[in-house]
Amino acid sequence: MKKTADYTLLARSGLFDVNHYLLEAPDVVADGADPLEHFCRFGAHEGRRPNLYFDPAWYAAVHLDGNGTGVNPLAHYVAAGERAGLRPIAWFDPAWYARTYALRRGTSPLAHYLAHRRSQRYAPNPLFDLAWYLARHGAEIGPNRDPFAHLLRHGARRDLDPSPSFDAAAYRARHGLSATPASPRVADQEACNPVLHYFRREAIAERAAKQPAPWWRRLAH
Repeated sequence: MKKTADYTLLARSGLFDVNHYLLEAPDVVADGADPLEHFCRFGAHEGRRPNLYFDPAWYAAVHLDGNGTGVNPLAHYVAAGERAGLRPIAWFDPAWYARTYALRRGTSPLAHYLAHRRSQRYAPNPLFDLAWYLARHGAEIGPNRDPFAHLLRHGARRDLDPSPSFDAAAYRARHGLSATPASPRVADQEACNPVLHYFRREAIAERAAKQPAPWWRRLAH
């Protein structure tokens, strides 16, 4: 089958994690389909994640106004979104990451993080205090593991704090978050995680602040 422009773009991007996609998609494994082709044709619009730090459904809802045009969210991110500072998921901040780690011009912050996240030298956002978190959970996490993925996996059940400045248990109580996920689905697990709830609120507020004011408000000035 002839490869599409999206397929070619994403194959070169470093943002499609085949192992992650197949672990989350046993039906694709059973069919023996090309994982990236499946993502381009079906997975992106079904909300299947191409890596741990890109959420097509969230990206489309926040940055593409629901994606009525049907564009592939990850292809949009690669072609334009990342350069514009759009977050691929609420808890990865590409603009902050590029500044903090002094990435060379043209280097994809998300691709860099995906390639190096197991080194335990890079954080995906400014709230996550990497050294502090490793001092508390490093023995449990072990070497060559992504520390923030540990928070993603266990934060909802254990109210893990990402830094000394964030009290996950207090945040849960303040916002009335359930401590019991509605289902084993990733989205339901994430909805119960205080840290991720905070990031979603922050990302939406950040996006709203960048939007131009309605025309009638601009007339008032």
